[in-house]
Amino acid sequence: MKNKILGILLMGVLVLSLTGCGIKYPDLEKDAIGFQTGNYIDENDDGAGYLTIEYNGRTYMPYGTLKGSLKEKDIDKCIGYIIQNENSSSIIDKDNKDTRIYTLIDDKENNFLMEYYIGTDLMNQPSFYRSIDTKNKDINIPKFIDSLDYNYWK
Repeated sequence: MKNKILGILLMGVLVLSLTGCGIKYPDLEKDAIGFQTGNYIDENDDGAGYLTIEYNGRTYMPYGTLKGSLKEKDIDKCIGYIIQNENSSSIIDKDNKDTRIYTLIDDKENNFLMEYYIGTDLMNQPSFYRSIDTKNKDINIPKFIDSLDYNYWK
């Protein structure tokens, strides 16, 4: 019985370390941005719709998810949060600032932004947005980002 409990605990630690759980995410900056979400309709993909956010004059769309693990040293800072509305969530709460947007240390050009929900769900996993002005360009993709192969990026 003791070995079974130890095995379960070990698996829990392994899962948490692989998903990036257990790391301390940077707090919201004092001048945090409240990101309004938009929509992009890709007419070349049967009208597929993508959620978008704007940052520093650039438009970002979903690109990928976490590959492997994320470390605190990979995250630069928390630049803001997604304003919860009918585009971004099924639960509209304009005071909720738990879906955060982060910049990445190894992405000085800010070609990618990371979204992470800091709420209490056990298996939260970051997702990554990519600036649409990088489409068809040879850019550095951080090693922990796994493309979800959206047609827009092909």
